[in-house]
Amino acid sequence: MKSQDRARKAERYLRKRDEYWNNGLKYVGEGKFSKASEFLWGAVAQSIKAVAAMRNISVIKHPMFFHFMRKLSRELEDKELYGSFLSLNELHKNFYDEYMGPMEIQIYLEKAERFLQRVEEIGKRIEHQAPR
Repeated sequence: MKSQDRARKAERYLRKRDEYWNNGLKYVGEGKFSKASEFLWGAVAQSIKAVAAMRNISVIKHPMFFHFMRKLSRELEDKELYGSFLSLNELHKNFYDEYMGPMEIQIYLEKAERFLQRVEEIGKRIEHQAPR
């Protein structure tokens, strides 16, 4: 796949990430933490898909997120990146188990925001390194 095609695919994932993030914030504001957590997890997942797309990798199943993030973290020698990802998986679990309250959702909201910023920085580096 050409660099331009990878960039377009990544951009679609980033638009979806922003949509999910905004929906997550909306549901946090409404006190619907289960729904909010799934949208926040969706934003995390879409950001990972964007970085993977820049490398011409398709992440389509839940276990593939773990594999990709494990590999990326090793490559970057950044265990904290993978640890953050593992922690944020709690957002996905909360959708089903509904155990987070206002305090927990605020903590995970802040963690997700930092993670999204970090992954965006990584994506920009990958984009600049990609052959044209």
